[in-house]
Amino acid sequence: MKQLTDQKVNDYLTHLGKFGHLENGGVTRLVYDDDWVAAMAFVLDDARRRGFKTAIDSYGNGFMSFPGKKSQQIVAAGSHLDTVNQAGLYDGAYGVAAAILAMNELVDQYGQPNQTMTSVAFSEEEGSRFPTSFSGSKHYAGVQETDPTLRDKQGITFSQARKLAVSQLADRFPIVEQPLPSEFFEVHIEQGPVLEEKGLPIGIVSAICEQKRFTVTVHGQANHAGTTPQHLRKDALKAAVRLIERLDEQAQKIGEPLVFTVGELTVAPGSANVIPGTVTFSVDVRHPEQAVVDRFENFLRAQAVVAPLVRVDVDRWMDSRPAVMDSRLVHQFEQLVTQKGLNYLKLPSGAGHDTQIMNLKVPTAMLFVPSKNGISHSPAEYTAPADLRAGIDVLKAQLYQECYE
Repeated sequence: MKQLTDQKVNDYLTHLGKFGHLENGGVTRLVYDDDWVAAMAFVLDDARRRGFKTAIDSYGNGFMSFPGKKSQQIVAAGSHLDTVNQAGLYDGAYGVAAAILAMNELVDQYGQPNQTMTSVAFSEEEGSRFPTSFSGSKHYAGVQETDPTLRDKQGITFSQARKLAVSQLADRFPIVEQPLPSEFFEVHIEQGPVLEEKGLPIGIVSAICEQKRFTVTVHGQANHAGTTPQHLRKDALKAAVRLIERLDEQAQKIGEPLVFTVGELTVAPGSANVIPGTVTFSVDVRHPEQAVVDRFENFLRAQAVVAPLVRVDVDRWMDSRPAVMDSRLVHQFEQLVTQKGLNYLKLPSGAGHDTQIMNLKVPTAMLFVPSKNGISHSPAEYTAPADLRAGIDVLKAQLYQECYE
C-alpha cells in the first residue's frame, strides 16, 4: 500500500510536468503563457473531481477548498505553479500537489473538516517572464499589486498577459477574491544539499533569509594597453577583483549561514588591448538575521569609499526582510515529525518562497524534503517518491491538528 501512495504524488507531478515539457525532460512554464493556463486548468479540474470547491482570483491564483462545518476560518497550504526557464518537475509544483493530496486524503479518511482547508496554486513566484516576483502571493496577501505596464521579452505587458490568461480560466472557474487564511503552510524541495548530506528526510524551516542584492559599478579610465605605464593606470577590472576578494574574505569571516555571490560581471569597453574603464558586477548576500546582512552592506559601502584610483557606486535594488516562522506551528511540526519516528533538521531557507510574503500577514510554517545532489532550477532536479510522501504525511498531520481537532 505504501508503494501505491508513494507513486500517487510522483504520478501527479509527472502529469503536471507535461505542461511546458521540454525534450531534455525539463519544464518551462512561465506565468500566463499557454502551458501555464493548461496547468492551472488541470490542477483546478483535478481538484474539483476530488470534491474541492474551486475558484481563481483576478491574478489567476488557484484556490481549492473543503469548507469547514464549524468555522469558515481558513487554514491554507500551497506553493507556485510557474517555473524558471529549463526547470525540473518539483520546484513549486510539489507544494501544490502536497497540499491537494494531503487535504484530499484527510477528507477521505475523516470527512468534512471543522475549519475550512484551502489549497493554493500561486500564479507566479519565479520572476521568469516579467521583471517582478511573488506577484501571485503579493496580490493574495494584499501586500502589493504588480505594475501592469511591466513587459516581457516580446513586449507583452503584465496586464495584457494576465487578462488574457484569467479570461481563459474564467470560462470554467469563478473569479472570487479570497479572504486571508488564519495560517499558511508550504512544503517544498530543499533546493540545496544539506538534508541529503546529513541523511535526513525532513527539514523544518526556522526562517527565510534576509536577502539583499546590489549592482556595483567601478569607474576607472579606459586607455591603451601598451602605452600606459602600470603606475598610471586606473584599471576598473583590477579594482573590482580586489573589492570582490575583500568581500569574500568578509563573508568567510562572518561565517555560515551567510552566503555571498557575485553572479554577473560586465567589463567595458571589453577589448583585449584596452584597459577596462568600467566594470559592473552584482552582489547577492543572504542570512536569516537582518543585522548580519546590514553589517555586510556597511562593509561593502566602506570598501567602496576607500578604493584607490577609481570611483565605486553601490546601488541596492533588492532588500527582502527575513521571515521568521511561527514558533507554535514550528514546534508542532517538530512534535509531529518525532511522533512519526523521523529525524529532522531545523534550518533557514536561503531561497525565497511565497511563504515569506504570506508571513507578512499571517502565521506561517514550512517544510523541506531532500533534493538529490542539492540540484534545483534544472531538469536534473529530483526528489525520491518516499521523501515526497514523507513531506505530505507531515503536512497532513499538521492539517489534521489545525482543522479537525
